[in-house]
Amino acid sequence: MKKRIYIGGLALVLMVFTFGACTSMPMGTQAMQGYVPTFRVTGDVEQPLLLGSLEEFPASGLERDKKIGKTVSLSEIIARAMPMTENYSVLLIGDDGLTAEVEGSSIADCHITFSTRNAWEAINPKHPVSSNIKRIKEIVVVSVGDSASLGLSIIEQTGNLELITPGELYKTPLLDFPVFEGKSTIEHEGKVNTTSIFTRRKMVALKDLGYVSEGDSLMAVGRDGGQSLIYREGYLELKGNSIDYVFPNLKDRVEDLAGIIKNPPGASNMDAYHDAAHFLDRDENVLIIVLDGFGYHQYSHALQNGYISFLKGIGRAKMAFSVYTPVTNAGLAALLTGRPPSENGVHTRKEMDVLTPSILEYAIQKGKEAIMVEGNIKILNLEVEPILNIDKNSNGSIDDEIRDKALGKMSEGPNLMVVHFHGIDDSGHSYGDISPETMERIKVTDGYVNELVSGWSGKVIITADHGMHSVPDGGSHGEFRYEDMIVPYIICQGEGNR
Repeated sequence: MKKRIYIGGLALVLMVFTFGACTSMPMGTQAMQGYVPTFRVTGDVEQPLLLGSLEEFPASGLERDKKIGKTVSLSEIIARAMPMTENYSVLLIGDDGLTAEVEGSSIADCHITFSTRNAWEAINPKHPVSSNIKRIKEIVVVSVGDSASLGLSIIEQTGNLELITPGELYKTPLLDFPVFEGKSTIEHEGKVNTTSIFTRRKMVALKDLGYVSEGDSLMAVGRDGGQSLIYREGYLELKGNSIDYVFPNLKDRVEDLAGIIKNPPGASNMDAYHDAAHFLDRDENVLIIVLDGFGYHQYSHALQNGYISFLKGIGRAKMAFSVYTPVTNAGLAALLTGRPPSENGVHTRKEMDVLTPSILEYAIQKGKEAIMVEGNIKILNLEVEPILNIDKNSNGSIDDEIRDKALGKMSEGPNLMVVHFHGIDDSGHSYGDISPETMERIKVTDGYVNELVSGWSGKVIITADHGMHSVPDGGSHGEFRYEDMIVPYIICQGEGNR
C-alpha cells in the first residue's frame, strides 16, 4: 500500500462575515471595513474547519513590527481540526494556487494572521521565506504513513494497489472541472438574455490514476457499505475530507468512498443467503459454517502448506467479496441476509439490530426448523436466539464446545443450521494472520468442519465474515484491503446421507 485517505467526519463551521461598518471583525484586525474572507482547514482530519476569525485561539506571542492582526500558532489551528494520524504534513494554499508544504512536526513555529493587505497569511520566521503564503484560502493536512482505514483504497483480488487520502489528492493534478448546471433566460424589451450556470469542482479522472486499465470491471464501495458497479471514465471528486466517485454523466455519484476493487470476484459471501434459500426451496437441508476471520490469502497459505486436508479434498474454494466494514457484525449480518450494510443496517461492531430478514427467518416462513450455534456472546439480534457456548474444559477455545453442540443438535434433524467458529479470528488477532499458531488453529478447525460435514444430510456452505491482515503486534481487520475483503466460499454435499 502506498498512501492513505480518511473519508467522513463532522464539520465544525466557524464563519464570520463582516460587511460595511460592521465591527465583528477577526480579533486583531481592529475595526477595518469590508468583507473578511474565510479559509478552510481540511484534508485528513476528523473535523474540517471553516474559519473567519482567530478569536477562539490563544495568541502565539509572535512579535511583529508594523503589523496589525493577532497571530496564532498553526499547530493550534490544526489541533482543532483533529488530524487522523500523528505523522502528517501541512499544505498552505493561497488563492493564486501558490502552495507551501510544511512538516507537521515543525508547525509550532508557524503562525497565521490577518492583514488588510494580505488577508490570511502565514508568518514563519524559522522557515524559508517561501513558506509565507499570502491570501490563504485552504490549509490541508496530508497524512504520512499507511492505514487503509483513513482513505480510499484501490485493491484487486490478490493485492492492494493504492491508497489515496483527501489530503494527498490535493497534491495530484486535480481538474478544476467546470460542470454545466443549466441555463436561465429572461425577456427584456423584446430581447431574450440567456445565462449559463457552471460550478467548478475538484475532480481527477479515475483513468488517470494509472491503476485501472481499459476493460477492467470496477466496483465502488461506500463507507455506508453500499456496493456499486462504476466506470473507468468517471471521476474522483474531493468533498471536504471525503472523496466521492462521480459517474461519467457528472450527475450520479457514490458518496464517501471506502474503496474501489478492480475486477472483483464473481462471488460474494452474501451469496450464502441466496444459495441457502435456493436449496431450502428444493427441500434440501442446509448447513452454513462461518469461519470467523478466515481470509482467502490465509486459505491459500494453509492449502499450500498442508493445514487443511479436509477443505482441500472437497475442491478449491471460490474467491468471494465480503462487505465494508469487514468486521464480524457486518460480515455476519451480510451473509445471513444477503444484503450489504447499507441495506441491513449493520455497519460496524456496534450495531446488533438487523433491518432485513435473515435466512433463519426465510426457513421459518417455509415451515422449517432453523437453529444457530454461536460462541459465548450474542452478536446479532436475529429471528432465532443463538445457542451460546462457553469454554467448559478451559482449554482456551470455545470452538470444540461449538462443534460438540452442533453435532448434538444435528441429530435432532434441523433443516437449517448456522455454525459460527471463532478460533481462527482469535488466533489471528493474537499471533498474526499467517503465523504458525494461526495455521495450527486453522488445521484444528479444518478437523471440526470435517466432523460437521460428515454428519450432515444436505448441502453445506462454508465461508467467512471477513479476513485479516498483519500488524506489528499480531493481526487486525476492518480496513478496505484485499486481506480483509476477500474470503473463501465453498459449497459441498454433506456426507450424512451417503
